[in-house]
Amino acid sequence: MHNEGKGGGPQWASTELATHSPLTRLPVILSQVHDKAAQQLKQQLQVLFDNADKALFEMADKARSNVEQSLFFEAMRDLRLKRKNIERGFLNRLFDAFIALTQPSANESTLLGKGLSPNSFSLLGNDFVRAEAVNSMVSKVLNRDHLALCHLSTRFNTLSWVKLDEQSNPLGPAMLCEYFLQAERDQGVDIKVKLITLQLFEHYLLRHTGQLYADANQLLIATGVLPNLCAITSDHAQEVPGAGEYASQLVGQLFEYISGDRNLSPALKNLVAQVQLPILKIAQMDQNFFSSDRHPARRLLNLVAQAAIGWDANLDCDNDPLHACIEQVVRQLAAYSGSTPDALETVLHDFLLFTNAERERVEALEFALIDGLSAPSQQVPAEPLAELEEQDHLGLLLVSQLRIGSWVEIKDGQGIRQRCKLIAIVAPEHRHVFVNRSGIQVVEQSRGELIAQLRCGAIELIDERLLFDRALASMIDSLAH
Repeated sequence: MHNEGKGGGPQWASTELATHSPLTRLPVILSQVHDKAAQQLKQQLQVLFDNADKALFEMADKARSNVEQSLFFEAMRDLRLKRKNIERGFLNRLFDAFIALTQPSANESTLLGKGLSPNSFSLLGNDFVRAEAVNSMVSKVLNRDHLALCHLSTRFNTLSWVKLDEQSNPLGPAMLCEYFLQAERDQGVDIKVKLITLQLFEHYLLRHTGQLYADANQLLIATGVLPNLCAITSDHAQEVPGAGEYASQLVGQLFEYISGDRNLSPALKNLVAQVQLPILKIAQMDQNFFSSDRHPARRLLNLVAQAAIGWDANLDCDNDPLHACIEQVVRQLAAYSGSTPDALETVLHDFLLFTNAERERVEALEFALIDGLSAPSQQVPAEPLAELEEQDHLGLLLVSQLRIGSWVEIKDGQGIRQRCKLIAIVAPEHRHVFVNRSGIQVVEQSRGELIAQLRCGAIELIDERLLFDRALASMIDSLAH
């Protein structure tokens, strides 16, 4: 079994694994994980390209202009000619990333490839755009598979000379996107085609990472690599002397993450900070707090963060009903003694009743607004696609990641930040309509205006993954290092 303690380098299972030649082959354990992953990813790439013709033809058939139609047909021809080399380039980079794990002189730049750094992205030109694009592309993967990916990174770190996290993990969504984009760049794939194929990549590969991570973790567990890792967040507190101190450490890390989370408004952070001691008491009494996503206190933290996602500088704390409701939740948690477990369920139930009623009220306003947008009105000429692409191909990728219901934070010329939600994209002029948390329209922008603001950082996407899950993923990574 592998040493689960800290060390200066990877903890090999045997002397045989330590004497490999990193330039020619992988250690047996990493080789098994790589081969299994490469087989799955190769099959998915083949499915991607097999279906690309059909998907692109359907896009061409629905194109709004000859320019768009030509773009889709160009993508079809390009992919038919270059698909084999793109597949080969992708798999070669995957292998190189695994090889880099075994090299003492390797660093994150080695993992990402020659000439790259952790703050670069092959398609994108600056740190801000990279962060926004990667976040929007991989957020679904991290929301769905974050815990499995963190476990995989933790296990890789016992075998690797390079400290890994969810961004630099060779099988993480950010790295998988990087392999694909670099392989396309090597083949001279046009930027317009990249915008399309990257979306296909998300559909055919990134949607299936759950099985990829499950298989990799299972192979590592079978060879003795941290087989009891799940105990870190479940029964470890029972097995280790000083369980109270351990729970205190975990809760401290949880609230440290929350205090630094830019996705939470200052008003919400102030309220959540008041429940740190009550949460610590709950965690010390109930080991399921960290291991069960159905724990009522854990669900309360998630629901409170979700309900307050639209809070910004315009919040009137003294007269806001939601703020008053969350204050009541804080008081109830502070008074919780642990003697009546059903009390937490009651608090959760009451909060759900309030937030569901609020959501229904706001949705009614949003539906009415959307109906009004659909009514006959003077149409604005659509932005020519060719002209838009000349302005900013990369910004177009960012805008394409916005979905109905996405929350963003917009900064005006005076630096005041306002949070709003996208509720409609009105064709044919592509007007993006945003409302505040009360369902009132506050912003309406064209696609071109959005592109410019996303590029300069005036608009930032809000991470809508569950608060506790984001924090737990960060905690597991810090515990491993």
